[in-house]
Amino acid sequence: MAAAPTTLQKLCAELIGTACLVFVGAGSAAATGVISAGTKVPFSMAQLGMISFAFMLVIVGVVYAIGHISGGHINPAVTLSLAVSGKFPWREVPGYTIFVTLGRAATVAAGAGVTAYNPATMGFGRAMLIEAIGTAILVFVIFGVIDHRAVPGWAPMAIGSAVFAIIIILGPATGAAINPARYLGAVLMQTAFGGTVSWAQAPAYVIGELVGGVLGGLAYIGLSRTRAAAAMDSLAPTDPEPTPASVAANSSHNTEQIPEGMS
Repeated sequence: MAAAPTTLQKLCAELIGTACLVFVGAGSAAATGVISAGTKVPFSMAQLGMISFAFMLVIVGVVYAIGHISGGHINPAVTLSLAVSGKFPWREVPGYTIFVTLGRAATVAAGAGVTAYNPATMGFGRAMLIEAIGTAILVFVIFGVIDHRAVPGWAPMAIGSAVFAIIIILGPATGAAINPARYLGAVLMQTAFGGTVSWAQAPAYVIGELVGGVLGGLAYIGLSRTRAAAAMDSLAPTDPEPTPASVAANSSHNTEQIPEGMS
C-alpha cells in the first residue's frame, strides 16, 4: 500500500496547481487584451468564450494531476466549504489557504491582473451576490462529483465545465473571480509593486465567494441526505434498507437443502 502524501507535498501541489490555473486562465485574458489592442477588434462573446475555455482546460488538467495528492482544491472557498461540512480537517485549512494564495501571487508577473467590477454600473451588494452565486454553483458541483455515488472518473471534466459556464455569465459583470485566492493574491502583489487597487471592492469578492461556497456545499449535503427518503417519488438511485423479514427470507432461500438423491 502506497504511503499517503506528506503535508508539505499537499501544500506544494496546491501552490503549483493554483499557479498553473492562474497562469493559463487569467493569462489568457491578458493575452486576449493584447491581441484585441493590436487588431482593434472589440471584445465580444468569442473572446470571452476562449478565456472560459482556457480556464476549463487548465482546471481539468490540474485536478487530474494533483487531485490524488492534495485533493485539487486550488480555491480557499472549496477548502472552507469542505471543512464546514466535516469533509476536511480544520487544522489543514490555514496551510491550504496560504499556499493557494501564494500560488496566485506568483503569477501576477505573468500578466494576470486584478479582477474588478465597474462601480459606475455595478453596486457593491450586487457584485457580492453575483460572486456568491457563481461560487455556490461551483462548490455544489464539486460536492456532487466527489460523492461516492457519482459516476467515477468525470470529476475534473465536470468541475472544468462548471467553471466554463460560470465565467461566461459572470465575466462581463465582475470578472468571475469565484476564488478568493485568485483575487487576493493579485491584489497583494499589485499593491506591493505600486499598482492601483480598489480595496473597497475586496469584501465583495472575498465575503461573497466564501459565503457562497459554504452555502453551495451545505445545499448539496442537504439534498444528498434526503435522497433515501425521497426514493419512492423520484428517480434518484438508492439502495433500499434491508428489513428483518427480507433478511430472513434471503437466508432461508440461500440455505435450502438439496433433496437426497438429486446431488
